[in-house]
Amino acid sequence: MLTWAVAPVTVPIDQLFDQVLHELRSTRTDRAVFSANAELLLRERYLSREADGTITETPEEFLQRVADALAEAEDPTARADWGRAFYEVMARLEFHPGSRTLANAGSSRPQLANCFVFPLEDSQDSILQAFADSSVVKGLGGGCGFNYSRIRPRGDEVRGASGLAAGPVQFLKMFDDATKLFRQRGRYESGNMAILNVDHPDVLEFVSAKRADGSLTMTNISLGVTDAYMEAVEAGSEWALINPRTGATAQTLPARELFAAACELAWATGDPGLIFLDRINADNPLRESMGDINATNPCGEIGLYPYEACNLGYVNLTKLLLPADRRQSPRLFDEHRLRMVVATGIRMIDNAITLSWFPVDKIRQSVSANRRIGLGLTGWADSLAASGIAYDSDEALECADALAGLLRAAAEQASFALAQERGPFPNVVNSRWKDSTPQPRNVAVLALPPSGNNAVIFDTSFSIEPFFGLTYLQRVFGGTEIRAVNRLLLDQLAGSGRSEPELVSMIAANNGSVQGLDIVPERLQRIFKTAHDVAPYWHIRMQAVFQRHVDNAVTKTANLPSDATPADVAELYRQAWQLGCKGITVYRDRSRADQAIEWSAGEAVMPPEVCESAGGACAVCE
Repeated sequence: MLTWAVAPVTVPIDQLFDQVLHELRSTRTDRAVFSANAELLLRERYLSREADGTITETPEEFLQRVADALAEAEDPTARADWGRAFYEVMARLEFHPGSRTLANAGSSRPQLANCFVFPLEDSQDSILQAFADSSVVKGLGGGCGFNYSRIRPRGDEVRGASGLAAGPVQFLKMFDDATKLFRQRGRYESGNMAILNVDHPDVLEFVSAKRADGSLTMTNISLGVTDAYMEAVEAGSEWALINPRTGATAQTLPARELFAAACELAWATGDPGLIFLDRINADNPLRESMGDINATNPCGEIGLYPYEACNLGYVNLTKLLLPADRRQSPRLFDEHRLRMVVATGIRMIDNAITLSWFPVDKIRQSVSANRRIGLGLTGWADSLAASGIAYDSDEALECADALAGLLRAAAEQASFALAQERGPFPNVVNSRWKDSTPQPRNVAVLALPPSGNNAVIFDTSFSIEPFFGLTYLQRVFGGTEIRAVNRLLLDQLAGSGRSEPELVSMIAANNGSVQGLDIVPERLQRIFKTAHDVAPYWHIRMQAVFQRHVDNAVTKTANLPSDATPADVAELYRQAWQLGCKGITVYRDRSRADQAIEWSAGEAVMPPEVCESAGGACAVCE
């Protein structure tokens, strides 16, 4: 079993933010150093514009805009100091808030949250209200999650007449079609997560909903799975499908029949994924008073109650590595500096909750009551490679356990410190901390989203994923293609006798991988593995280790080769459940004709907005 003692807290809770200010306001990074690809992304998506599209701010002014806007939540006497501190941590590329905060901070109606969940009851009024509320949010760039399990099955009776009910899948299609109509500033598309619980009578129709290429392109679908169902699969027993309108058993079928259908469709299309509802609610501090969470944001890394929203942020691990001569596995990072950055990030995200404008009053109420945040990361694969550690190794898992434990301790310390200063989240009286001292400012603090745009801005690997490719092309808005090249690998190959253009061409011709290239030493081939070079089981093991410490959830894709079988998918789904993951997504290469990541002339081509379930990084939830 992996074990690691979290380093003791070196700064008392009541002094934490004084220490942060002391360290950050004493320095000033005047100009952030962005890569060419990052600057292009900033221009396309984040820098402020006039109505005619003319860009009106520099990257430094963009950072200052975000920093000053988030500092507005501070006491006026400390506002300038915190604005300087927020700018400093962003200019060093150590931490950035999520994409909606980067885009909208400082605007007249700043919608700063990333994703939302809306309730769906079995009534026309509820469905139309969710449709209206979610459509407004999508027009502001927010992704939306829904659980369709309360809706009566297709063909059920309506007002005493049988055969009239449309069923969940038809409403799912309606929500998906509407999503295509809403795009913030004409550039930013929204997305959906659709969940149907595994005991709904329409579950077989649901798992097949994306069988045809090009269907439900704006929606990820996942089965809401319970431990009882997985146990029935293991035992080979019958499973009851329950009509949510009547509570009566509509049908029984072998649990393995449904499981096999889900695995075959995931093998064929990448959907459905699984959301392990019991695992999510085992960590839910509001379960006793508010009941179960049954829906997530579009990528699945945050379970949310109805009308809750998630505010995200990202720590760039590559900026927090210890010098090479001081790294000692499993401790790879400057723990004091990481605590300072995490504390600053937690404060920035919490300020975003305070300052955010919400178009629906119930969202404002729910978000304010729980103050749920999700601190994520980028650059895990980079950090391992820089330390000479293979992603698919027990040593990497030990390092993951150490890092995740430290992140959890640092994030909780910051939340407790904020609560001492500002008060705990209002629903704390209904939580597991109701009789505790101290109490947190936020109901949850960590999540691991895909980190798509933030990773490009930081010029790092995505979240906790292996390298997508060691060289690949990415399409940006307007059709421009930019090349991403793993700079760390090229530096390691500097003495190979080949020029960088030659090396890049060789790697590109090898599908972005260095496996089997004679010019690359075996030691580097071991360290620099891409997502498809790593056996699928290692994807699950890495996700499970991080999940032990993450109070929200972890988004992670287990990549499968094109010759994998539905049985391989089934084994991964079982492993994810057994290892304690809160959800799982798989993607078999070439399983979609329109897959988001294409190989062109031996090189991957990745569009600007791709979905985690297609093997890339979702641009909706980060």
